[in-house]
Amino acid sequence: MKFRRDFVIAIASACLLATSQAPLSSAISPKAMIVQLKIKSPERDFPLRGVYVLTPAVPANQIPLLPVVYMLHGWPGTPNGLIAGVQTALVAAFAKGAAPFIAVFPDGNALTHSDSEWADSYDKRAMVETWLTTNVIQAVEAGDIRNRNDRAIMGFSMGGYGAATIGLHHPELFGQVVTLAGYFVIDDLTSAFGPGLESDKKHKFQTPSTYLKVANKLRWFLGESNQDYTTLIRGQAASWGAKLKTVKASYTLSTNISGGHSYVFVGAEVPTIVKWFKWGVVTPPPASASPSPLPTDSQQPSPSPAV
Repeated sequence: MKFRRDFVIAIASACLLATSQAPLSSAISPKAMIVQLKIKSPERDFPLRGVYVLTPAVPANQIPLLPVVYMLHGWPGTPNGLIAGVQTALVAAFAKGAAPFIAVFPDGNALTHSDSEWADSYDKRAMVETWLTTNVIQAVEAGDIRNRNDRAIMGFSMGGYGAATIGLHHPELFGQVVTLAGYFVIDDLTSAFGPGLESDKKHKFQTPSTYLKVANKLRWFLGESNQDYTTLIRGQAASWGAKLKTVKASYTLSTNISGGHSYVFVGAEVPTIVKWFKWGVVTPPPASASPSPLPTDSQQPSPSPAV
């Protein structure tokens, strides 16, 4: 049986093409804001994909010092839904003195295989993982490419699966992984991994446990709501935590938050996650007013299932 998965934001500038993008450090003033980018993708279905970059309220000369967290939405879903779920909590945490970071919200939707799983599809119609780990990082961090200790990946539901898988595929790029209501098994609803069996090469590549031996190179935060009764999700965080323990990987398991399978749960976890991250010494940002809202799309945060 297959399971259905399910702003306070502002644009600081017009949409930018990655080919003409200036480094963020030259464009950001000491005020919390979001820049929307359009970044080329090496795929057939969406050769130009959207990305939102949330920069906290720090002086422009501190931008190159900030860590970067790539935040992956669920399916059905969009970057806007995840932004709506986390931005208020992020701004509040930074204003209270938490170590700030740049939050990046890429669009992981696909066309031919709508349930992208944040992966490169077997037929290359979607190349989401390659796009994120090459084009997006290079465009967002232009001029100030971070090392793995200053870069993390985080995701909700399908995005949690994507964060885990991409992190395991690229431990040289990411030092920390946060999964919120994620899963660690194959759930390829629209055949992005091809028609083969789960034992074939592509399916094994997309199975997190295949790369368990490198999991101890990463710090893990595993969050799952105690009210999440989605069959696919229930118990996944604890199960993956048990596997991480076998390879002596560092992990934190959080299963006491309410909110079910929703962005309400995600927002409630943000204050804990911001404290959990380990970065270098960064000057806390000054408090500032939240950005003014933009019109949103149909993917608004709600307590309905979304993975």
